[in-house]
Amino acid sequence: MKGFAGKLSNREVGRFLLPLFVSTVFRNGYTMVNAAVSGRFLTPGALAVIVACGSCLSMESYLYVSMTTGFGFFINRCIGSGDIRRQRESLWGSLWLCLCMIILGMFLSRLADMVMTLANIPDYMCEEARPYMRVILFGGGFWALENLLVQVAEALGESRIPAVLSMMSVVVQTCVMVLIIHGGLGVEASALAVLINHIWVAALLFFWVFRQPVGKKLLTSPCLPKGPVWSELLKNGCSKSFMMIMIGLGAFLFHRGINTLPEEILIGYSYGQVPVDFLMSSLGAFAVTAGLITGQNRGSDRIGEADRWNQKLLIVSTVLCAVYIVGVLAFAPAMIRFLSGTELSGMSLVAGSRILRIQICALPLVSCYIIMRNSLQSMGVYRALPLLGGLEAAICLIFAWVLMPRYGYTVVCWSAAVKWGIPAVIGVLIYRKCLKNEMAE
Repeated sequence: MKGFAGKLSNREVGRFLLPLFVSTVFRNGYTMVNAAVSGRFLTPGALAVIVACGSCLSMESYLYVSMTTGFGFFINRCIGSGDIRRQRESLWGSLWLCLCMIILGMFLSRLADMVMTLANIPDYMCEEARPYMRVILFGGGFWALENLLVQVAEALGESRIPAVLSMMSVVVQTCVMVLIIHGGLGVEASALAVLINHIWVAALLFFWVFRQPVGKKLLTSPCLPKGPVWSELLKNGCSKSFMMIMIGLGAFLFHRGINTLPEEILIGYSYGQVPVDFLMSSLGAFAVTAGLITGQNRGSDRIGEADRWNQKLLIVSTVLCAVYIVGVLAFAPAMIRFLSGTELSGMSLVAGSRILRIQICALPLVSCYIIMRNSLQSMGVYRALPLLGGLEAAICLIFAWVLMPRYGYTVVCWSAAVKWGIPAVIGVLIYRKCLKNEMAE
C-alpha cells in the first residue's frame, strides 16, 4: 500500500487494518503468559517492585509514547501533502526530538532516588528498586524512538512489518528476561529485557524505513527544520501527551475511590475488567487507521474522502462491538469463573459479571471516542485533545468524589458509559463542525 490519500478500496484498507488488529489482540493476550512466566522466575519481592514502580512506567508512556504518537500525526499529514521538503523536515525534526528524549532518559536515570521518592516507593523496596528504576528511566528515549518509527512505517502504508515485530518482541522480551535472570540478575532483568526489546525493534524498523524509496530519500538528507515545523511537532506531541496525562490522572483518582469498596467486590471488579480491557484494546486498530487516512487526505486537501472512511470505520467497529456484546452477555459468569481459576464467592461473581456486562455494552462509545480523537488531531485540531481528556478526567472525579460515596458499586459499573459517552458526543460535534469548515474553504 503506497499511501492513504485519494480513493482507497475496501480490500486495501482491510489489508492494512487486519495486521494491526491481530497484533494488538496477540500482545494483550500474551501479557497473561508473560505475567505467568514473570511470576515463576522472579521472586515475590521483585514482583512487588514492578507493581510499585508501575505508576512511573505509566508516566513514561504518557511522556514518550504519547509525544511521539503526536509527532506521527504531523508526519502523516506531511506525507499526504506530497511535499518532499515538509516530509524531510517533519521526519528529521522528530528524530532530533527523540535524540533529546534519549539524552533526557540518561539524565533521569541518575536521579532514580529522587524519582522513587516522588513515586512514594516504600523504603524497604528502594535498594531492590533502584537498578530497576535506573534502567526503566534510561530506556524511555529508546521507547520513544521505536514508537516514532512505527508511526513512520504505518504512514508509509505498511502495517505488516510493525505488526510482526510487535508480536515477536513480546515473546523475545520474555525469553531475554529469563536468560538474564539465569545470569544472576534480579528485578532489573525485567527492565533490561524491555530496553533490549526497544533497541532491536527500533533498529529493524529504521532499517526497513531506510530500504523504502521514500524513506531513503528522506533519511539520507539530514536537516534542521524551520520554526513552523518545530511548532507543529510540539503542538501535536504535547496535545497528545497532555491529554493522556489528564486521562491517567482521572483514572488514578477514580481507582482510589474504588479501593474503598469491600474486598469481595474489588475481587469481582478486577476479574470483570480483564475482558473489557482486552476487547477494548482491539478497537485501537480502527482509531489508528482513521488517523492515518484523515491525516494524509487532510494533507492533500481531500477531507471528504477521509470523512467517508471515518464513517465506514465507525460502522465496522460498531458491528465488531455488537459481536463482543452478544458473546459477553451470554457468557459473562463463565468468563469470570475461567479467569479466576478458583471458586469465587457469590458476591464477587455477581460484581464481576455486572461490571463486565455493563461496560461491554459501552464499547461502541469507546470506538467512536477514539476514532474522533485521532481524526481531530489529524485535522490539526490540537485543542480538542486536552479538552476531551480533561472532560474524561473531570467525569472520573465527579464519580469518585461525589457519586461513589453515595451510590457505591452501582456508580462504578455505569461510570464507563458516561466517561466515554460524553466525550464521544462532544468529539463528534467538534469533528462535524471542523469538517464543515474544512469543506467550506
